Amino acid sequence: MPYDAVLESAAEILAARGPLTDDQLFAELDSRGVDLGPLPVDGWAEALDEVPDSQIVLLGDGRWGWLPSLLAGRVFVRRVTDVEAAHDLLFLTPDLTAAALLFETDDARLLDGTPVELIVVPFEAEKLAERGVPLEEVTDYEVVLLPGGYWSSKGVRPGDVIALRIADGGLALEVSDAPVDAKATTAVVEALTAVLDRREPEQLDTAIWTVCAEDPELFREPLLPLDELFAANGLARLVDWVARKDFDFAAWRMNSSLKSVMDRFELDDDEALAVLAATGMYEQMADGTLLDGLTGQIKELLALLDEPIVVSALLVHTTGYEADRAAPLGLLTEALEPLMPRTTRPALRWLRAKTQELQGDIATAEQTLLSAESLDPDWPLAAFDLARYAFDRGDATRGLSLLRRIGAPDDDPMLQALERYDAAPRADLGRNDLCWCGSGQKYKKCHLTNRGLPLEERARWLYQKAERYLDDPPRQILYDQLGDLRAEYAETDDELEAALSDPLIADVLLFEGGLLEDFLSTRGVLLPDDEQLLAQQWLLTSRSVHEVTDVHPGEHLTLRDLRTGDVQQVRERTASTALTTGELICARVAGAGDTAQIFGGIEPVALHQRDELIALLDSEPMPDELVEFLTRRFAPAVLQNTEGDPLVFCEATLHTTDPVALGKFLDEQFDRDDPREPTWLEHVTTDGLLRISATLRLSGDTLQIETNSESRHERVVTTIRELMPAIVLVSESRRPARDTRELATLAAEPTHGRGAIGGPVDPATAAVLEEFVLEYEQKWLTDPIPALDGITPRQAAADPTRRDDLIRLLASFPEADGPGTMSPARLRAALDLPAAGS
Repeated sequence: MPYDAVLESAAEILAARGPLTDDQLFAELDSRGVDLGPLPVDGWAEALDEVPDSQIVLLGDGRWGWLPSLLAGRVFVRRVTDVEAAHDLLFLTPDLTAAALLFETDDARLLDGTPVELIVVPFEAEKLAERGVPLEEVTDYEVVLLPGGYWSSKGVRPGDVIALRIADGGLALEVSDAPVDAKATTAVVEALTAVLDRREPEQLDTAIWTVCAEDPELFREPLLPLDELFAANGLARLVDWVARKDFDFAAWRMNSSLKSVMDRFELDDDEALAVLAATGMYEQMADGTLLDGLTGQIKELLALLDEPIVVSALLVHTTGYEADRAAPLGLLTEALEPLMPRTTRPALRWLRAKTQELQGDIATAEQTLLSAESLDPDWPLAAFDLARYAFDRGDATRGLSLLRRIGAPDDDPMLQALERYDAAPRADLGRNDLCWCGSGQKYKKCHLTNRGLPLEERARWLYQKAERYLDDPPRQILYDQLGDLRAEYAETDDELEAALSDPLIADVLLFEGGLLEDFLSTRGVLLPDDEQLLAQQWLLTSRSVHEVTDVHPGEHLTLRDLRTGDVQQVRERTASTALTTGELICARVAGAGDTAQIFGGIEPVALHQRDELIALLDSEPMPDELVEFLTRRFAPAVLQNTEGDPLVFCEATLHTTDPVALGKFLDEQFDRDDPREPTWLEHVTTDGLLRISATLRLSGDTLQIETNSESRHERVVTTIRELMPAIVLVSESRRPARDTRELATLAAEPTHGRGAIGGPVDPATAAVLEEFVLEYEQKWLTDPIPALDGITPRQAAADPTRRDDLIRLLASFPEADGPGTMSPARLRAALDLPAAGS
């Protein structure tokens, strides 16, 4: 189920039931057929991460609440400041922070229709600049923009108290001049004090949500602004945190920062303190304050910077790998070096080199690393980065020497690549052995006597240099994001690993994502001249859809570009053993010396996808658009009922106080299945045939409804409840089977005496389920299928160009057996296709 649909169901539950614990909420979601996966807590967290503007909030007691219902009828007040009045702004912290999420909606408006916009400073500071707002006067990071002249039209001046009232229909701003009720103030203070731990503060919005959930009468009338209320009643605030009076916020912040650094970088106490101490000095440098000596204790802490894990943590913690934050760290390393022991100097020079890299000065960074190596040839980070420079320069012998000096493992990717391209004689190969390069020649006639590798053989190395560039933060984040997209349909560990390491991800980032150009502008100076020229030529190549017109297995392919008509012979030893003439592939063919090669993987293209993919490539897609399209081939087949609705097995139980009247109503609205039995059917006509769309059974005062889609379920339940308002919905369940994987999951669930789709497992019901599935299978054979680009399975089976797509589609179906499950074997037999695996 889509994440927004999960949260929509959760919001309905919380609005009706009030705050719920994890277990209570997950049980309610499960009863509605919302599947959060094998670990509901993780599935729930993923849904919240994917929909960050959700108004579902976590209370201080661990329960979940729906903010609009939680705050309905509450009133919060604020004293307007000079800058707010002058520029028609509304600061939310601290007084209105509990309601901030209510402003985060598209086309947000107050109850009177006034448009408002919530911005977050500093990310949207330009919107404040447009109003002439001095940023140094903005004391909040959550600011609501009101229309020009709003406060003056309300007669509001600096120092006036305004009230934000949360009504059922929205938000209202009004001037507050009513006297404050002392009892109401005391009740709020006592409630907040009760939820605050003596040793820990609480986030202000969370504390207010929690007390509102506990007491529906709090904040029902205007009180004092929160800072005034806190000051008068023994509470303290730091930004968006609240605590009891005399709480030591400074010590708490220090301890929190220390724990955060320890957890983030896996450091011990002293190592984390060293990072924090150096970070404090970095911040001084950023403010223009010069370093004025070191105390003995600080010097002792900073001596830990000679540990690679500590100095690496400092680099990330201070710069976040952002170029505009690098300069102060470089200045700090220069200031510290004469003050620190000699053992720390290689680390400080490595750190300075990293800041120079961030600022794009690669040549200077290399010299700085060489100076670090001269101080300690075995200091690992400097040696490793120098090996990376040798890798980019094409000096395999130097790179291998550096990596072996620091004990790099045999499976290190850079070491393996350098070993492949090392021009030094290979002791592990005899003169008459086949050469390591894959040319098919003997070693003595290939690389033993020809030490200089030709450009066509170094092209793959050049590509690996560009790929290596993607491993550096923050580009690694971009890679991970595309990897998640590529792995959308992965289920097994092997499928996940294959998706995350798919060469398509790197290639799309390098070309469609523009990172090859970035690589050349930063590290291109290190490349040999002919490789620089080749990489510039690569920038002119385009990904395309190609038809395989000729194959020489183990040697090359001949491809026709369907976008340009160009025909090229491509050196491709691996794919040429698997591809056949007539197949369509998506690939990027690039020149490599006197050859053309394919880098970045080969994507099979079904005939029905050809035109859409060509159109997408013509539109110059963003990386995520292209990866999403090419990943669709892994998606499971979609299952629908005869009306085209996603297949979801729904049940509802309703209670009536007047079963006789209900029976008469059902006779009027639905068709009796048997005049002697209290069972009714709803019918729909599709493809000229009358089909059952819902079954209703009345037993005493209980009505049971069964459908196979949510739209049918809602239609029938709504019809009954509208015409018989007194009827009560006792329970309902929704069990999705919208694709073959969901159907397999549903079939594998513990049944507890029920069948795979929610019915009892007695023979009669099993027969009904089997009849349903057989009917569905027959219809599926003649229905247009989205996964087959709108043609039917029978048409695909009869079309030699589509038959393979159909075979692959059926291979994605689970080989399940039992009532309520489709049988791929039956479908193959009906379509005269070979059995699975043959």
